[in-house]
Amino acid sequence: MESHEGEDVAVPDMSQYVNAAGGVNGDAPTGTQQVVAKLLVTNPTAGSIIGKSGANIEQLQRSSGARIQLSRSGEFFPGTSDRVLLLSGSLHSVLTAIFLILEKVSRDTGAANGGKGKGPKREEGGDVSQVKLALSRRLCGLLIGAKGQTVRDFITDSGSTIRVQSLSELTPSDPERTITVSGARDQVLRAVALILNTLSTHEGYATYMETTLQLASTQGVVLPPRSSAAKSVLASVRASLTLFLSDDDVGAILGRKGQNLADIQQNARVTIRISDRSKMDPSTNEREVTVTGMYGAVKLAEAMIAEKLNQSRARASARSRDGSVHDA
Repeated sequence: MESHEGEDVAVPDMSQYVNAAGGVNGDAPTGTQQVVAKLLVTNPTAGSIIGKSGANIEQLQRSSGARIQLSRSGEFFPGTSDRVLLLSGSLHSVLTAIFLILEKVSRDTGAANGGKGKGPKREEGGDVSQVKLALSRRLCGLLIGAKGQTVRDFITDSGSTIRVQSLSELTPSDPERTITVSGARDQVLRAVALILNTLSTHEGYATYMETTLQLASTQGVVLPPRSSAAKSVLASVRASLTLFLSDDDVGAILGRKGQNLADIQQNARVTIRISDRSKMDPSTNEREVTVTGMYGAVKLAEAMIAEKLNQSRARASARSRDGSVHDA
Protein backbone atom coordinates (compact mmCIF):
# COMPACT_ATOMS: atom_id res chain seq x y z
CA MET A 1 0.00 0.00 0.00
CA GLU A 2 1.05 3.59 -0.50
CA SER A 3 0.00 6.87 1.12
CA HIS A 4 -0.60 10.01 -0.94
CA GLU A 5 0.67 13.39 0.12
CA GLY A 6 -1.92 15.48 1.94
CA GLU A 7 -4.10 12.48 2.70
CA ASP A 8 -4.25 10.02 5.58
CA VAL A 9 -5.23 7.26 3.17
CA ALA A 10 -3.32 4.08 2.39
CA VAL A 11 -4.10 3.23 -1.23
CA PRO A 12 -3.91 -0.48 -2.06
CA ASP A 13 -2.09 -1.78 -5.11
CA MET A 14 -4.73 -1.75 -7.85
CA SER A 15 -3.02 -4.69 -9.58
CA GLN A 16 -4.77 -7.02 -7.11
CA TYR A 17 -8.11 -6.03 -8.66
CA VAL A 18 -6.89 -6.09 -12.26
CA ASN A 19 -4.89 -9.34 -12.25
CA ALA A 20 -6.72 -12.25 -13.87
CA ALA A 21 -9.48 -9.90 -15.05
CA GLY A 22 -9.37 -11.49 -18.48
CA GLY A 23 -11.35 -9.82 -21.28
CA VAL A 24 -13.83 -11.28 -23.69
CA ASN A 25 -11.00 -12.29 -26.01
CA GLY A 26 -8.84 -13.69 -23.22
CA ASP A 27 -6.58 -10.65 -23.34
CA ALA A 28 -4.32 -10.30 -20.32
CA PRO A 29 -5.02 -6.98 -18.59
CA THR A 30 -2.15 -4.69 -17.73
CA GLY A 31 -3.95 -1.87 -15.95
CA THR A 32 -2.39 0.62 -18.36
CA GLN A 33 -5.17 0.46 -20.96
CA GLN A 34 -7.20 3.65 -21.32
CA VAL A 35 -10.77 3.53 -20.01
CA VAL A 36 -13.63 5.87 -19.21
CA ALA A 37 -16.13 5.32 -16.39
CA LYS A 38 -19.40 7.26 -16.31
CA LEU A 39 -20.64 7.19 -12.72
CA LEU A 40 -23.88 8.54 -11.26
CA VAL A 41 -23.57 10.20 -7.84
CA THR A 42 -25.92 11.97 -5.45
CA ASN A 43 -25.64 15.70 -4.75
CA PRO A 44 -24.10 15.16 -1.27
CA THR A 45 -21.52 12.80 -2.81
CA ALA A 46 -20.77 15.39 -5.49
CA GLY A 47 -20.18 17.94 -2.72
CA SER A 48 -17.71 15.60 -0.99
CA ILE A 49 -15.86 15.09 -4.25
CA ILE A 50 -15.64 18.78 -5.13
CA GLY A 51 -14.71 20.20 -1.73
CA LYS A 52 -14.28 23.90 -0.98
CA SER A 53 -13.49 25.82 -4.19
CA GLY A 54 -12.76 22.54 -5.94
CA ALA A 55 -9.82 21.65 -3.67
CA ASN A 56 -10.86 18.02 -3.14
CA ILE A 57 -11.41 17.21 -6.79
CA GLU A 58 -8.01 18.65 -7.69
CA GLN A 59 -6.38 16.55 -4.96
CA LEU A 60 -8.20 13.45 -6.21
CA GLN A 61 -6.89 14.05 -9.72
CA ARG A 62 -3.32 14.50 -8.53
CA SER A 63 -3.44 11.45 -6.26
CA SER A 64 -5.08 9.09 -8.74
CA GLY A 65 -3.71 10.32 -12.06
CA ALA A 66 -7.24 10.12 -13.51
CA ARG A 67 -9.07 12.99 -15.16
CA ILE A 68 -12.22 13.80 -13.18
CA GLN A 69 -15.20 15.71 -14.59
CA LEU A 70 -18.50 16.40 -12.85
CA SER A 71 -21.78 17.72 -14.18
CA ARG A 72 -22.82 21.17 -13.01
CA SER A 73 -25.18 21.66 -10.09
CA GLY A 74 -28.71 21.11 -11.39
CA GLU A 75 -27.52 19.06 -14.39
CA PHE A 76 -28.74 15.51 -13.76
CA PHE A 77 -28.62 12.19 -15.59
CA PRO A 78 -31.97 11.80 -17.42
CA GLY A 79 -34.74 10.45 -15.23
CA THR A 80 -32.74 10.75 -12.00
CA SER A 81 -31.57 13.30 -9.44
CA ASP A 82 -27.99 12.03 -9.82
CA ARG A 83 -25.11 14.04 -11.24
CA VAL A 84 -22.68 12.58 -13.79
CA LEU A 85 -19.11 11.87 -12.67
CA LEU A 86 -16.76 11.06 -15.54
CA LEU A 87 -13.44 9.36 -14.80
CA SER A 88 -10.89 8.79 -17.56
CA GLY A 89 -7.32 7.56 -17.76
CA SER A 90 -5.55 4.24 -17.29
CA LEU A 91 -7.50 1.43 -15.63
CA HIS A 92 -5.22 1.68 -12.59
CA SER A 93 -5.76 5.43 -12.23
CA VAL A 94 -9.55 5.18 -12.62
CA LEU A 95 -9.74 2.42 -10.00
CA THR A 96 -7.56 4.51 -7.68
CA ALA A 97 -9.92 7.47 -8.15
CA ILE A 98 -12.94 5.29 -7.33
CA PHE A 99 -11.18 3.95 -4.19
CA LEU A 100 -10.33 7.48 -3.00
CA ILE A 101 -13.85 8.74 -3.71
CA LEU A 102 -15.44 5.84 -1.79
CA GLU A 103 -13.03 6.51 1.08
CA LYS A 104 -13.80 10.25 1.09
CA VAL A 105 -17.56 9.72 1.01
CA SER A 106 -17.34 7.12 3.80
CA ARG A 107 -15.39 9.48 6.03
CA ASP A 108 -17.66 12.43 5.33
CA THR A 109 -20.74 10.30 6.03
CA GLY A 110 -19.21 9.06 9.27
CA ALA A 111 -18.40 12.62 10.35
CA ALA A 112 -21.95 13.76 9.53
CA ASN A 113 -23.28 10.94 11.70
CA GLY A 114 -21.29 12.18 14.67
CA GLY A 115 -18.24 9.99 14.24
CA LYS A 116 -14.95 10.31 12.44
CA GLY A 117 -15.84 7.82 9.77
CA LYS A 118 -13.21 5.36 10.94
CA GLY A 119 -12.45 3.34 14.02
CA PRO A 120 -11.46 -0.07 15.38
CA LYS A 121 -14.75 -1.66 14.40
CA ARG A 122 -14.16 -0.82 10.78
CA GLU A 123 -12.39 -3.60 8.92
CA GLU A 124 -10.30 -2.65 5.91
CA GLY A 125 -12.28 -3.19 2.72
CA GLY A 126 -15.30 -4.19 4.75
CA ASP A 127 -17.44 -1.07 4.26
CA VAL A 128 -20.60 -1.51 2.23
CA SER A 129 -19.96 0.49 -0.93
CA GLN A 130 -21.91 1.15 -4.08
CA VAL A 131 -20.92 2.33 -7.55
CA LYS A 132 -23.51 3.13 -10.20
CA LEU A 133 -22.32 3.16 -13.83
CA ALA A 134 -24.10 4.36 -16.97
CA LEU A 135 -23.27 2.53 -20.17
CA SER A 136 -24.54 2.39 -23.74
CA ARG A 137 -27.07 -0.33 -24.42
CA ARG A 138 -24.74 -2.05 -26.90
CA LEU A 139 -21.82 -2.32 -24.48
CA CYS A 140 -24.20 -3.28 -21.67
CA GLY A 141 -25.18 -6.29 -23.74
CA LEU A 142 -21.50 -7.26 -23.94
CA LEU A 143 -21.27 -7.26 -20.14
CA ILE A 144 -24.45 -9.29 -19.70
CA GLY A 145 -23.24 -11.96 -22.11
CA ALA A 146 -25.16 -14.86 -23.61
CA LYS A 147 -28.08 -15.69 -21.30
CA GLY A 148 -26.49 -13.48 -18.62
CA GLN A 149 -23.42 -15.70 -18.22
CA THR A 150 -20.78 -12.93 -18.25
CA VAL A 151 -22.37 -10.85 -15.50
CA ARG A 152 -22.96 -14.01 -13.44
CA ASP A 153 -19.25 -14.82 -13.77
CA PHE A 154 -18.41 -11.29 -12.57
CA ILE A 155 -20.66 -11.72 -9.53
CA THR A 156 -19.06 -15.07 -8.65
CA ASP A 157 -15.53 -13.76 -9.16
CA SER A 158 -15.93 -10.51 -7.21
CA GLY A 159 -18.46 -11.55 -4.57
CA SER A 160 -20.35 -8.30 -5.25
CA THR A 161 -23.96 -7.73 -6.20
CA ILE A 162 -24.39 -6.44 -9.77
CA ARG A 163 -27.75 -5.17 -10.96
CA VAL A 164 -28.24 -4.27 -14.62
CA GLN A 165 -31.18 -1.95 -15.30
CA SER A 166 -34.01 -3.83 -16.95
CA LEU A 167 -35.02 -2.87 -20.48
CA SER A 168 -38.59 -2.56 -19.18
CA GLU A 169 -37.45 0.46 -17.14
CA LEU A 170 -36.27 2.28 -20.28
CA THR A 171 -38.00 4.11 -23.10
CA PRO A 172 -37.03 3.31 -26.72
CA SER A 173 -35.12 6.61 -26.91
CA ASP A 174 -32.96 5.98 -23.80
CA PRO A 175 -29.42 5.33 -25.11
CA GLU A 176 -27.93 4.08 -21.82
CA ARG A 177 -28.58 1.57 -19.05
CA THR A 178 -27.33 1.71 -15.48
CA ILE A 179 -25.24 -0.95 -13.74
CA THR A 180 -25.22 -0.86 -9.93
CA VAL A 181 -22.39 -2.66 -8.13
CA SER A 182 -22.71 -3.17 -4.35
CA GLY A 183 -20.67 -4.94 -1.69
CA ALA A 184 -17.54 -4.59 0.40
CA ARG A 185 -15.12 -2.08 -1.10
CA ASP A 186 -12.68 -4.75 -2.33
CA GLN A 187 -15.55 -6.59 -4.00
CA VAL A 188 -16.81 -3.45 -5.71
CA LEU A 189 -13.34 -2.51 -6.98
CA ARG A 190 -12.81 -6.03 -8.34
CA ALA A 191 -16.19 -5.97 -10.12
CA VAL A 192 -15.51 -2.53 -11.65
CA ALA A 193 -12.07 -3.77 -12.79
CA LEU A 194 -13.72 -6.76 -14.50
CA ILE A 195 -16.30 -4.52 -16.17
CA LEU A 196 -13.88 -1.88 -17.43
CA ASN A 197 -11.29 -4.40 -18.59
CA THR A 198 -13.90 -6.34 -20.55
CA LEU A 199 -15.12 -3.14 -22.20
CA SER A 200 -11.57 -2.08 -23.09
CA THR A 201 -11.08 -5.22 -25.20
CA HIS A 202 -14.10 -4.49 -27.41
CA GLU A 203 -13.26 -3.27 -30.92
CA GLY A 204 -15.67 -0.33 -30.71
CA TYR A 205 -14.59 0.88 -27.26
CA ALA A 206 -12.08 3.49 -28.46
CA THR A 207 -14.79 5.22 -30.46
CA TYR A 208 -17.18 4.96 -27.50
CA MET A 209 -14.62 6.63 -25.21
CA GLU A 210 -14.00 9.46 -27.66
CA THR A 211 -17.71 10.08 -28.16
CA THR A 212 -18.44 9.93 -24.40
CA LEU A 213 -15.72 12.44 -23.56
CA GLN A 214 -16.71 14.82 -26.35
CA LEU A 215 -20.43 14.55 -25.63
CA ALA A 216 -19.79 15.25 -21.94
CA SER A 217 -19.13 18.93 -22.60
CA THR A 218 -22.57 19.34 -24.19
CA GLN A 219 -24.28 17.59 -21.26
CA GLY A 220 -23.01 19.96 -18.58
CA VAL A 221 -20.06 17.77 -17.54
CA VAL A 222 -17.15 20.09 -16.94
CA LEU A 223 -13.60 20.16 -15.60
CA PRO A 224 -13.20 20.97 -11.90
CA PRO A 225 -12.98 24.60 -10.78
CA ARG A 226 -9.58 26.28 -11.24
CA SER A 227 -8.46 23.42 -13.48
CA SER A 228 -10.39 24.32 -16.62
CA ALA A 229 -8.30 23.97 -19.73
CA ALA A 230 -8.07 27.01 -21.94
CA LYS A 231 -10.64 27.03 -24.70
CA SER A 232 -9.42 26.14 -28.16
CA VAL A 233 -8.79 29.18 -30.35
CA LEU A 234 -11.11 27.46 -32.82
CA ALA A 235 -14.00 27.19 -30.35
CA SER A 236 -15.79 30.25 -31.74
CA VAL A 237 -15.09 29.40 -35.39
CA ARG A 238 -17.85 28.04 -37.62
CA ALA A 239 -16.87 24.91 -39.51
CA SER A 240 -18.14 22.53 -42.15
CA LEU A 241 -17.33 18.87 -42.79
CA THR A 242 -18.28 17.02 -45.98
CA LEU A 243 -18.34 13.22 -46.11
CA PHE A 244 -18.95 11.03 -49.15
CA LEU A 245 -20.64 7.86 -47.97
CA SER A 246 -22.35 4.81 -49.42
CA ASP A 247 -26.12 4.59 -49.33
CA ASP A 248 -25.88 1.89 -46.63
CA ASP A 249 -23.72 4.17 -44.47
CA VAL A 250 -26.21 7.00 -44.94
CA GLY A 251 -28.93 4.62 -43.76
CA ALA A 252 -26.96 3.95 -40.58
CA ILE A 253 -26.71 7.70 -39.91
CA LEU A 254 -30.41 8.24 -40.55
CA GLY A 255 -31.59 5.33 -38.39
CA ARG A 256 -35.20 4.20 -38.12
CA LYS A 257 -37.51 7.07 -39.09
CA GLY A 258 -34.51 9.43 -39.00
CA GLN A 259 -34.03 9.00 -35.22
CA ASN A 260 -30.22 8.65 -35.33
CA LEU A 261 -29.89 11.78 -37.43
CA ALA A 262 -32.15 13.74 -35.11
CA ASP A 263 -30.18 12.58 -32.05
CA ILE A 264 -26.82 13.57 -33.55
CA GLN A 265 -28.08 17.00 -34.58
CA GLN A 266 -29.68 17.66 -31.19
CA ASN A 267 -26.80 16.40 -29.01
CA ALA A 268 -23.96 17.90 -31.05
CA ARG A 269 -25.92 21.02 -31.98
CA VAL A 270 -25.08 20.87 -35.67
CA THR A 271 -26.98 20.88 -38.95
CA ILE A 272 -26.59 17.82 -41.18
CA ARG A 273 -27.66 17.83 -44.82
CA ILE A 274 -27.73 14.64 -46.90
CA SER A 275 -27.98 14.68 -50.69
CA ASP A 276 -30.92 12.93 -52.36
CA ARG A 277 -30.50 9.48 -53.86
CA SER A 278 -31.29 11.02 -57.24
CA LYS A 279 -28.08 13.04 -56.98
CA MET A 280 -25.92 10.07 -56.00
CA ASP A 281 -22.68 9.80 -57.96
CA PRO A 282 -23.29 6.85 -60.36
CA SER A 283 -19.59 6.02 -60.57
CA THR A 284 -19.14 5.64 -56.80
CA ASN A 285 -22.73 5.23 -55.52
CA GLU A 286 -21.91 7.74 -52.81
CA ARG A 287 -24.06 10.43 -51.27
CA GLU A 288 -22.87 13.73 -49.85
CA VAL A 289 -23.25 14.34 -46.11
CA THR A 290 -22.48 17.87 -44.91
CA VAL A 291 -22.13 18.79 -41.24
CA THR A 292 -22.08 22.47 -40.24
CA GLY A 293 -21.83 24.23 -36.88
CA MET A 294 -19.22 25.45 -34.42
CA TYR A 295 -15.84 23.74 -34.69
CA GLY A 296 -16.16 21.67 -31.49
CA ALA A 297 -19.72 20.67 -32.34
CA VAL A 298 -18.68 19.45 -35.80
CA LYS A 299 -15.86 17.37 -34.27
CA LEU A 300 -18.35 15.85 -31.83
CA ALA A 301 -20.81 15.04 -34.63
CA GLU A 302 -17.96 13.43 -36.60
CA ALA A 303 -17.22 11.10 -33.65
CA MET A 304 -20.92 10.25 -33.24
CA ILE A 305 -21.26 9.48 -36.95
CA ALA A 306 -18.17 7.24 -36.78
CA GLU A 307 -19.73 5.33 -33.87
CA LYS A 308 -22.97 4.77 -35.82
CA LEU A 309 -21.00 3.49 -38.82
CA ASN A 310 -18.91 1.17 -36.64
CA GLN A 311 -22.06 -0.27 -35.08
CA SER A 312 -23.71 -0.76 -38.48
CA ARG A 313 -20.68 -2.45 -40.02
CA ALA A 314 -20.23 -4.70 -36.98
CA ARG A 315 -23.85 -5.86 -37.34
CA ALA A 316 -23.38 -6.44 -41.08
CA SER A 317 -20.21 -8.43 -40.41
CA ALA A 318 -21.99 -10.55 -37.80
CA ARG A 319 -24.86 -11.27 -40.21
CA SER A 320 -22.34 -12.24 -42.87
CA ARG A 321 -20.57 -14.67 -40.52
CA ASP A 322 -23.90 -16.19 -39.46
CA GLY A 323 -24.83 -16.64 -43.10
CA SER A 324 -21.54 -18.35 -43.86
CA VAL A 325 -22.05 -20.77 -40.97
CA HIS A 326 -25.56 -21.65 -42.15
CA ASP A 327 -24.36 -22.12 -45.73
CA ALA A 328 -21.68 -24.51 -44.50
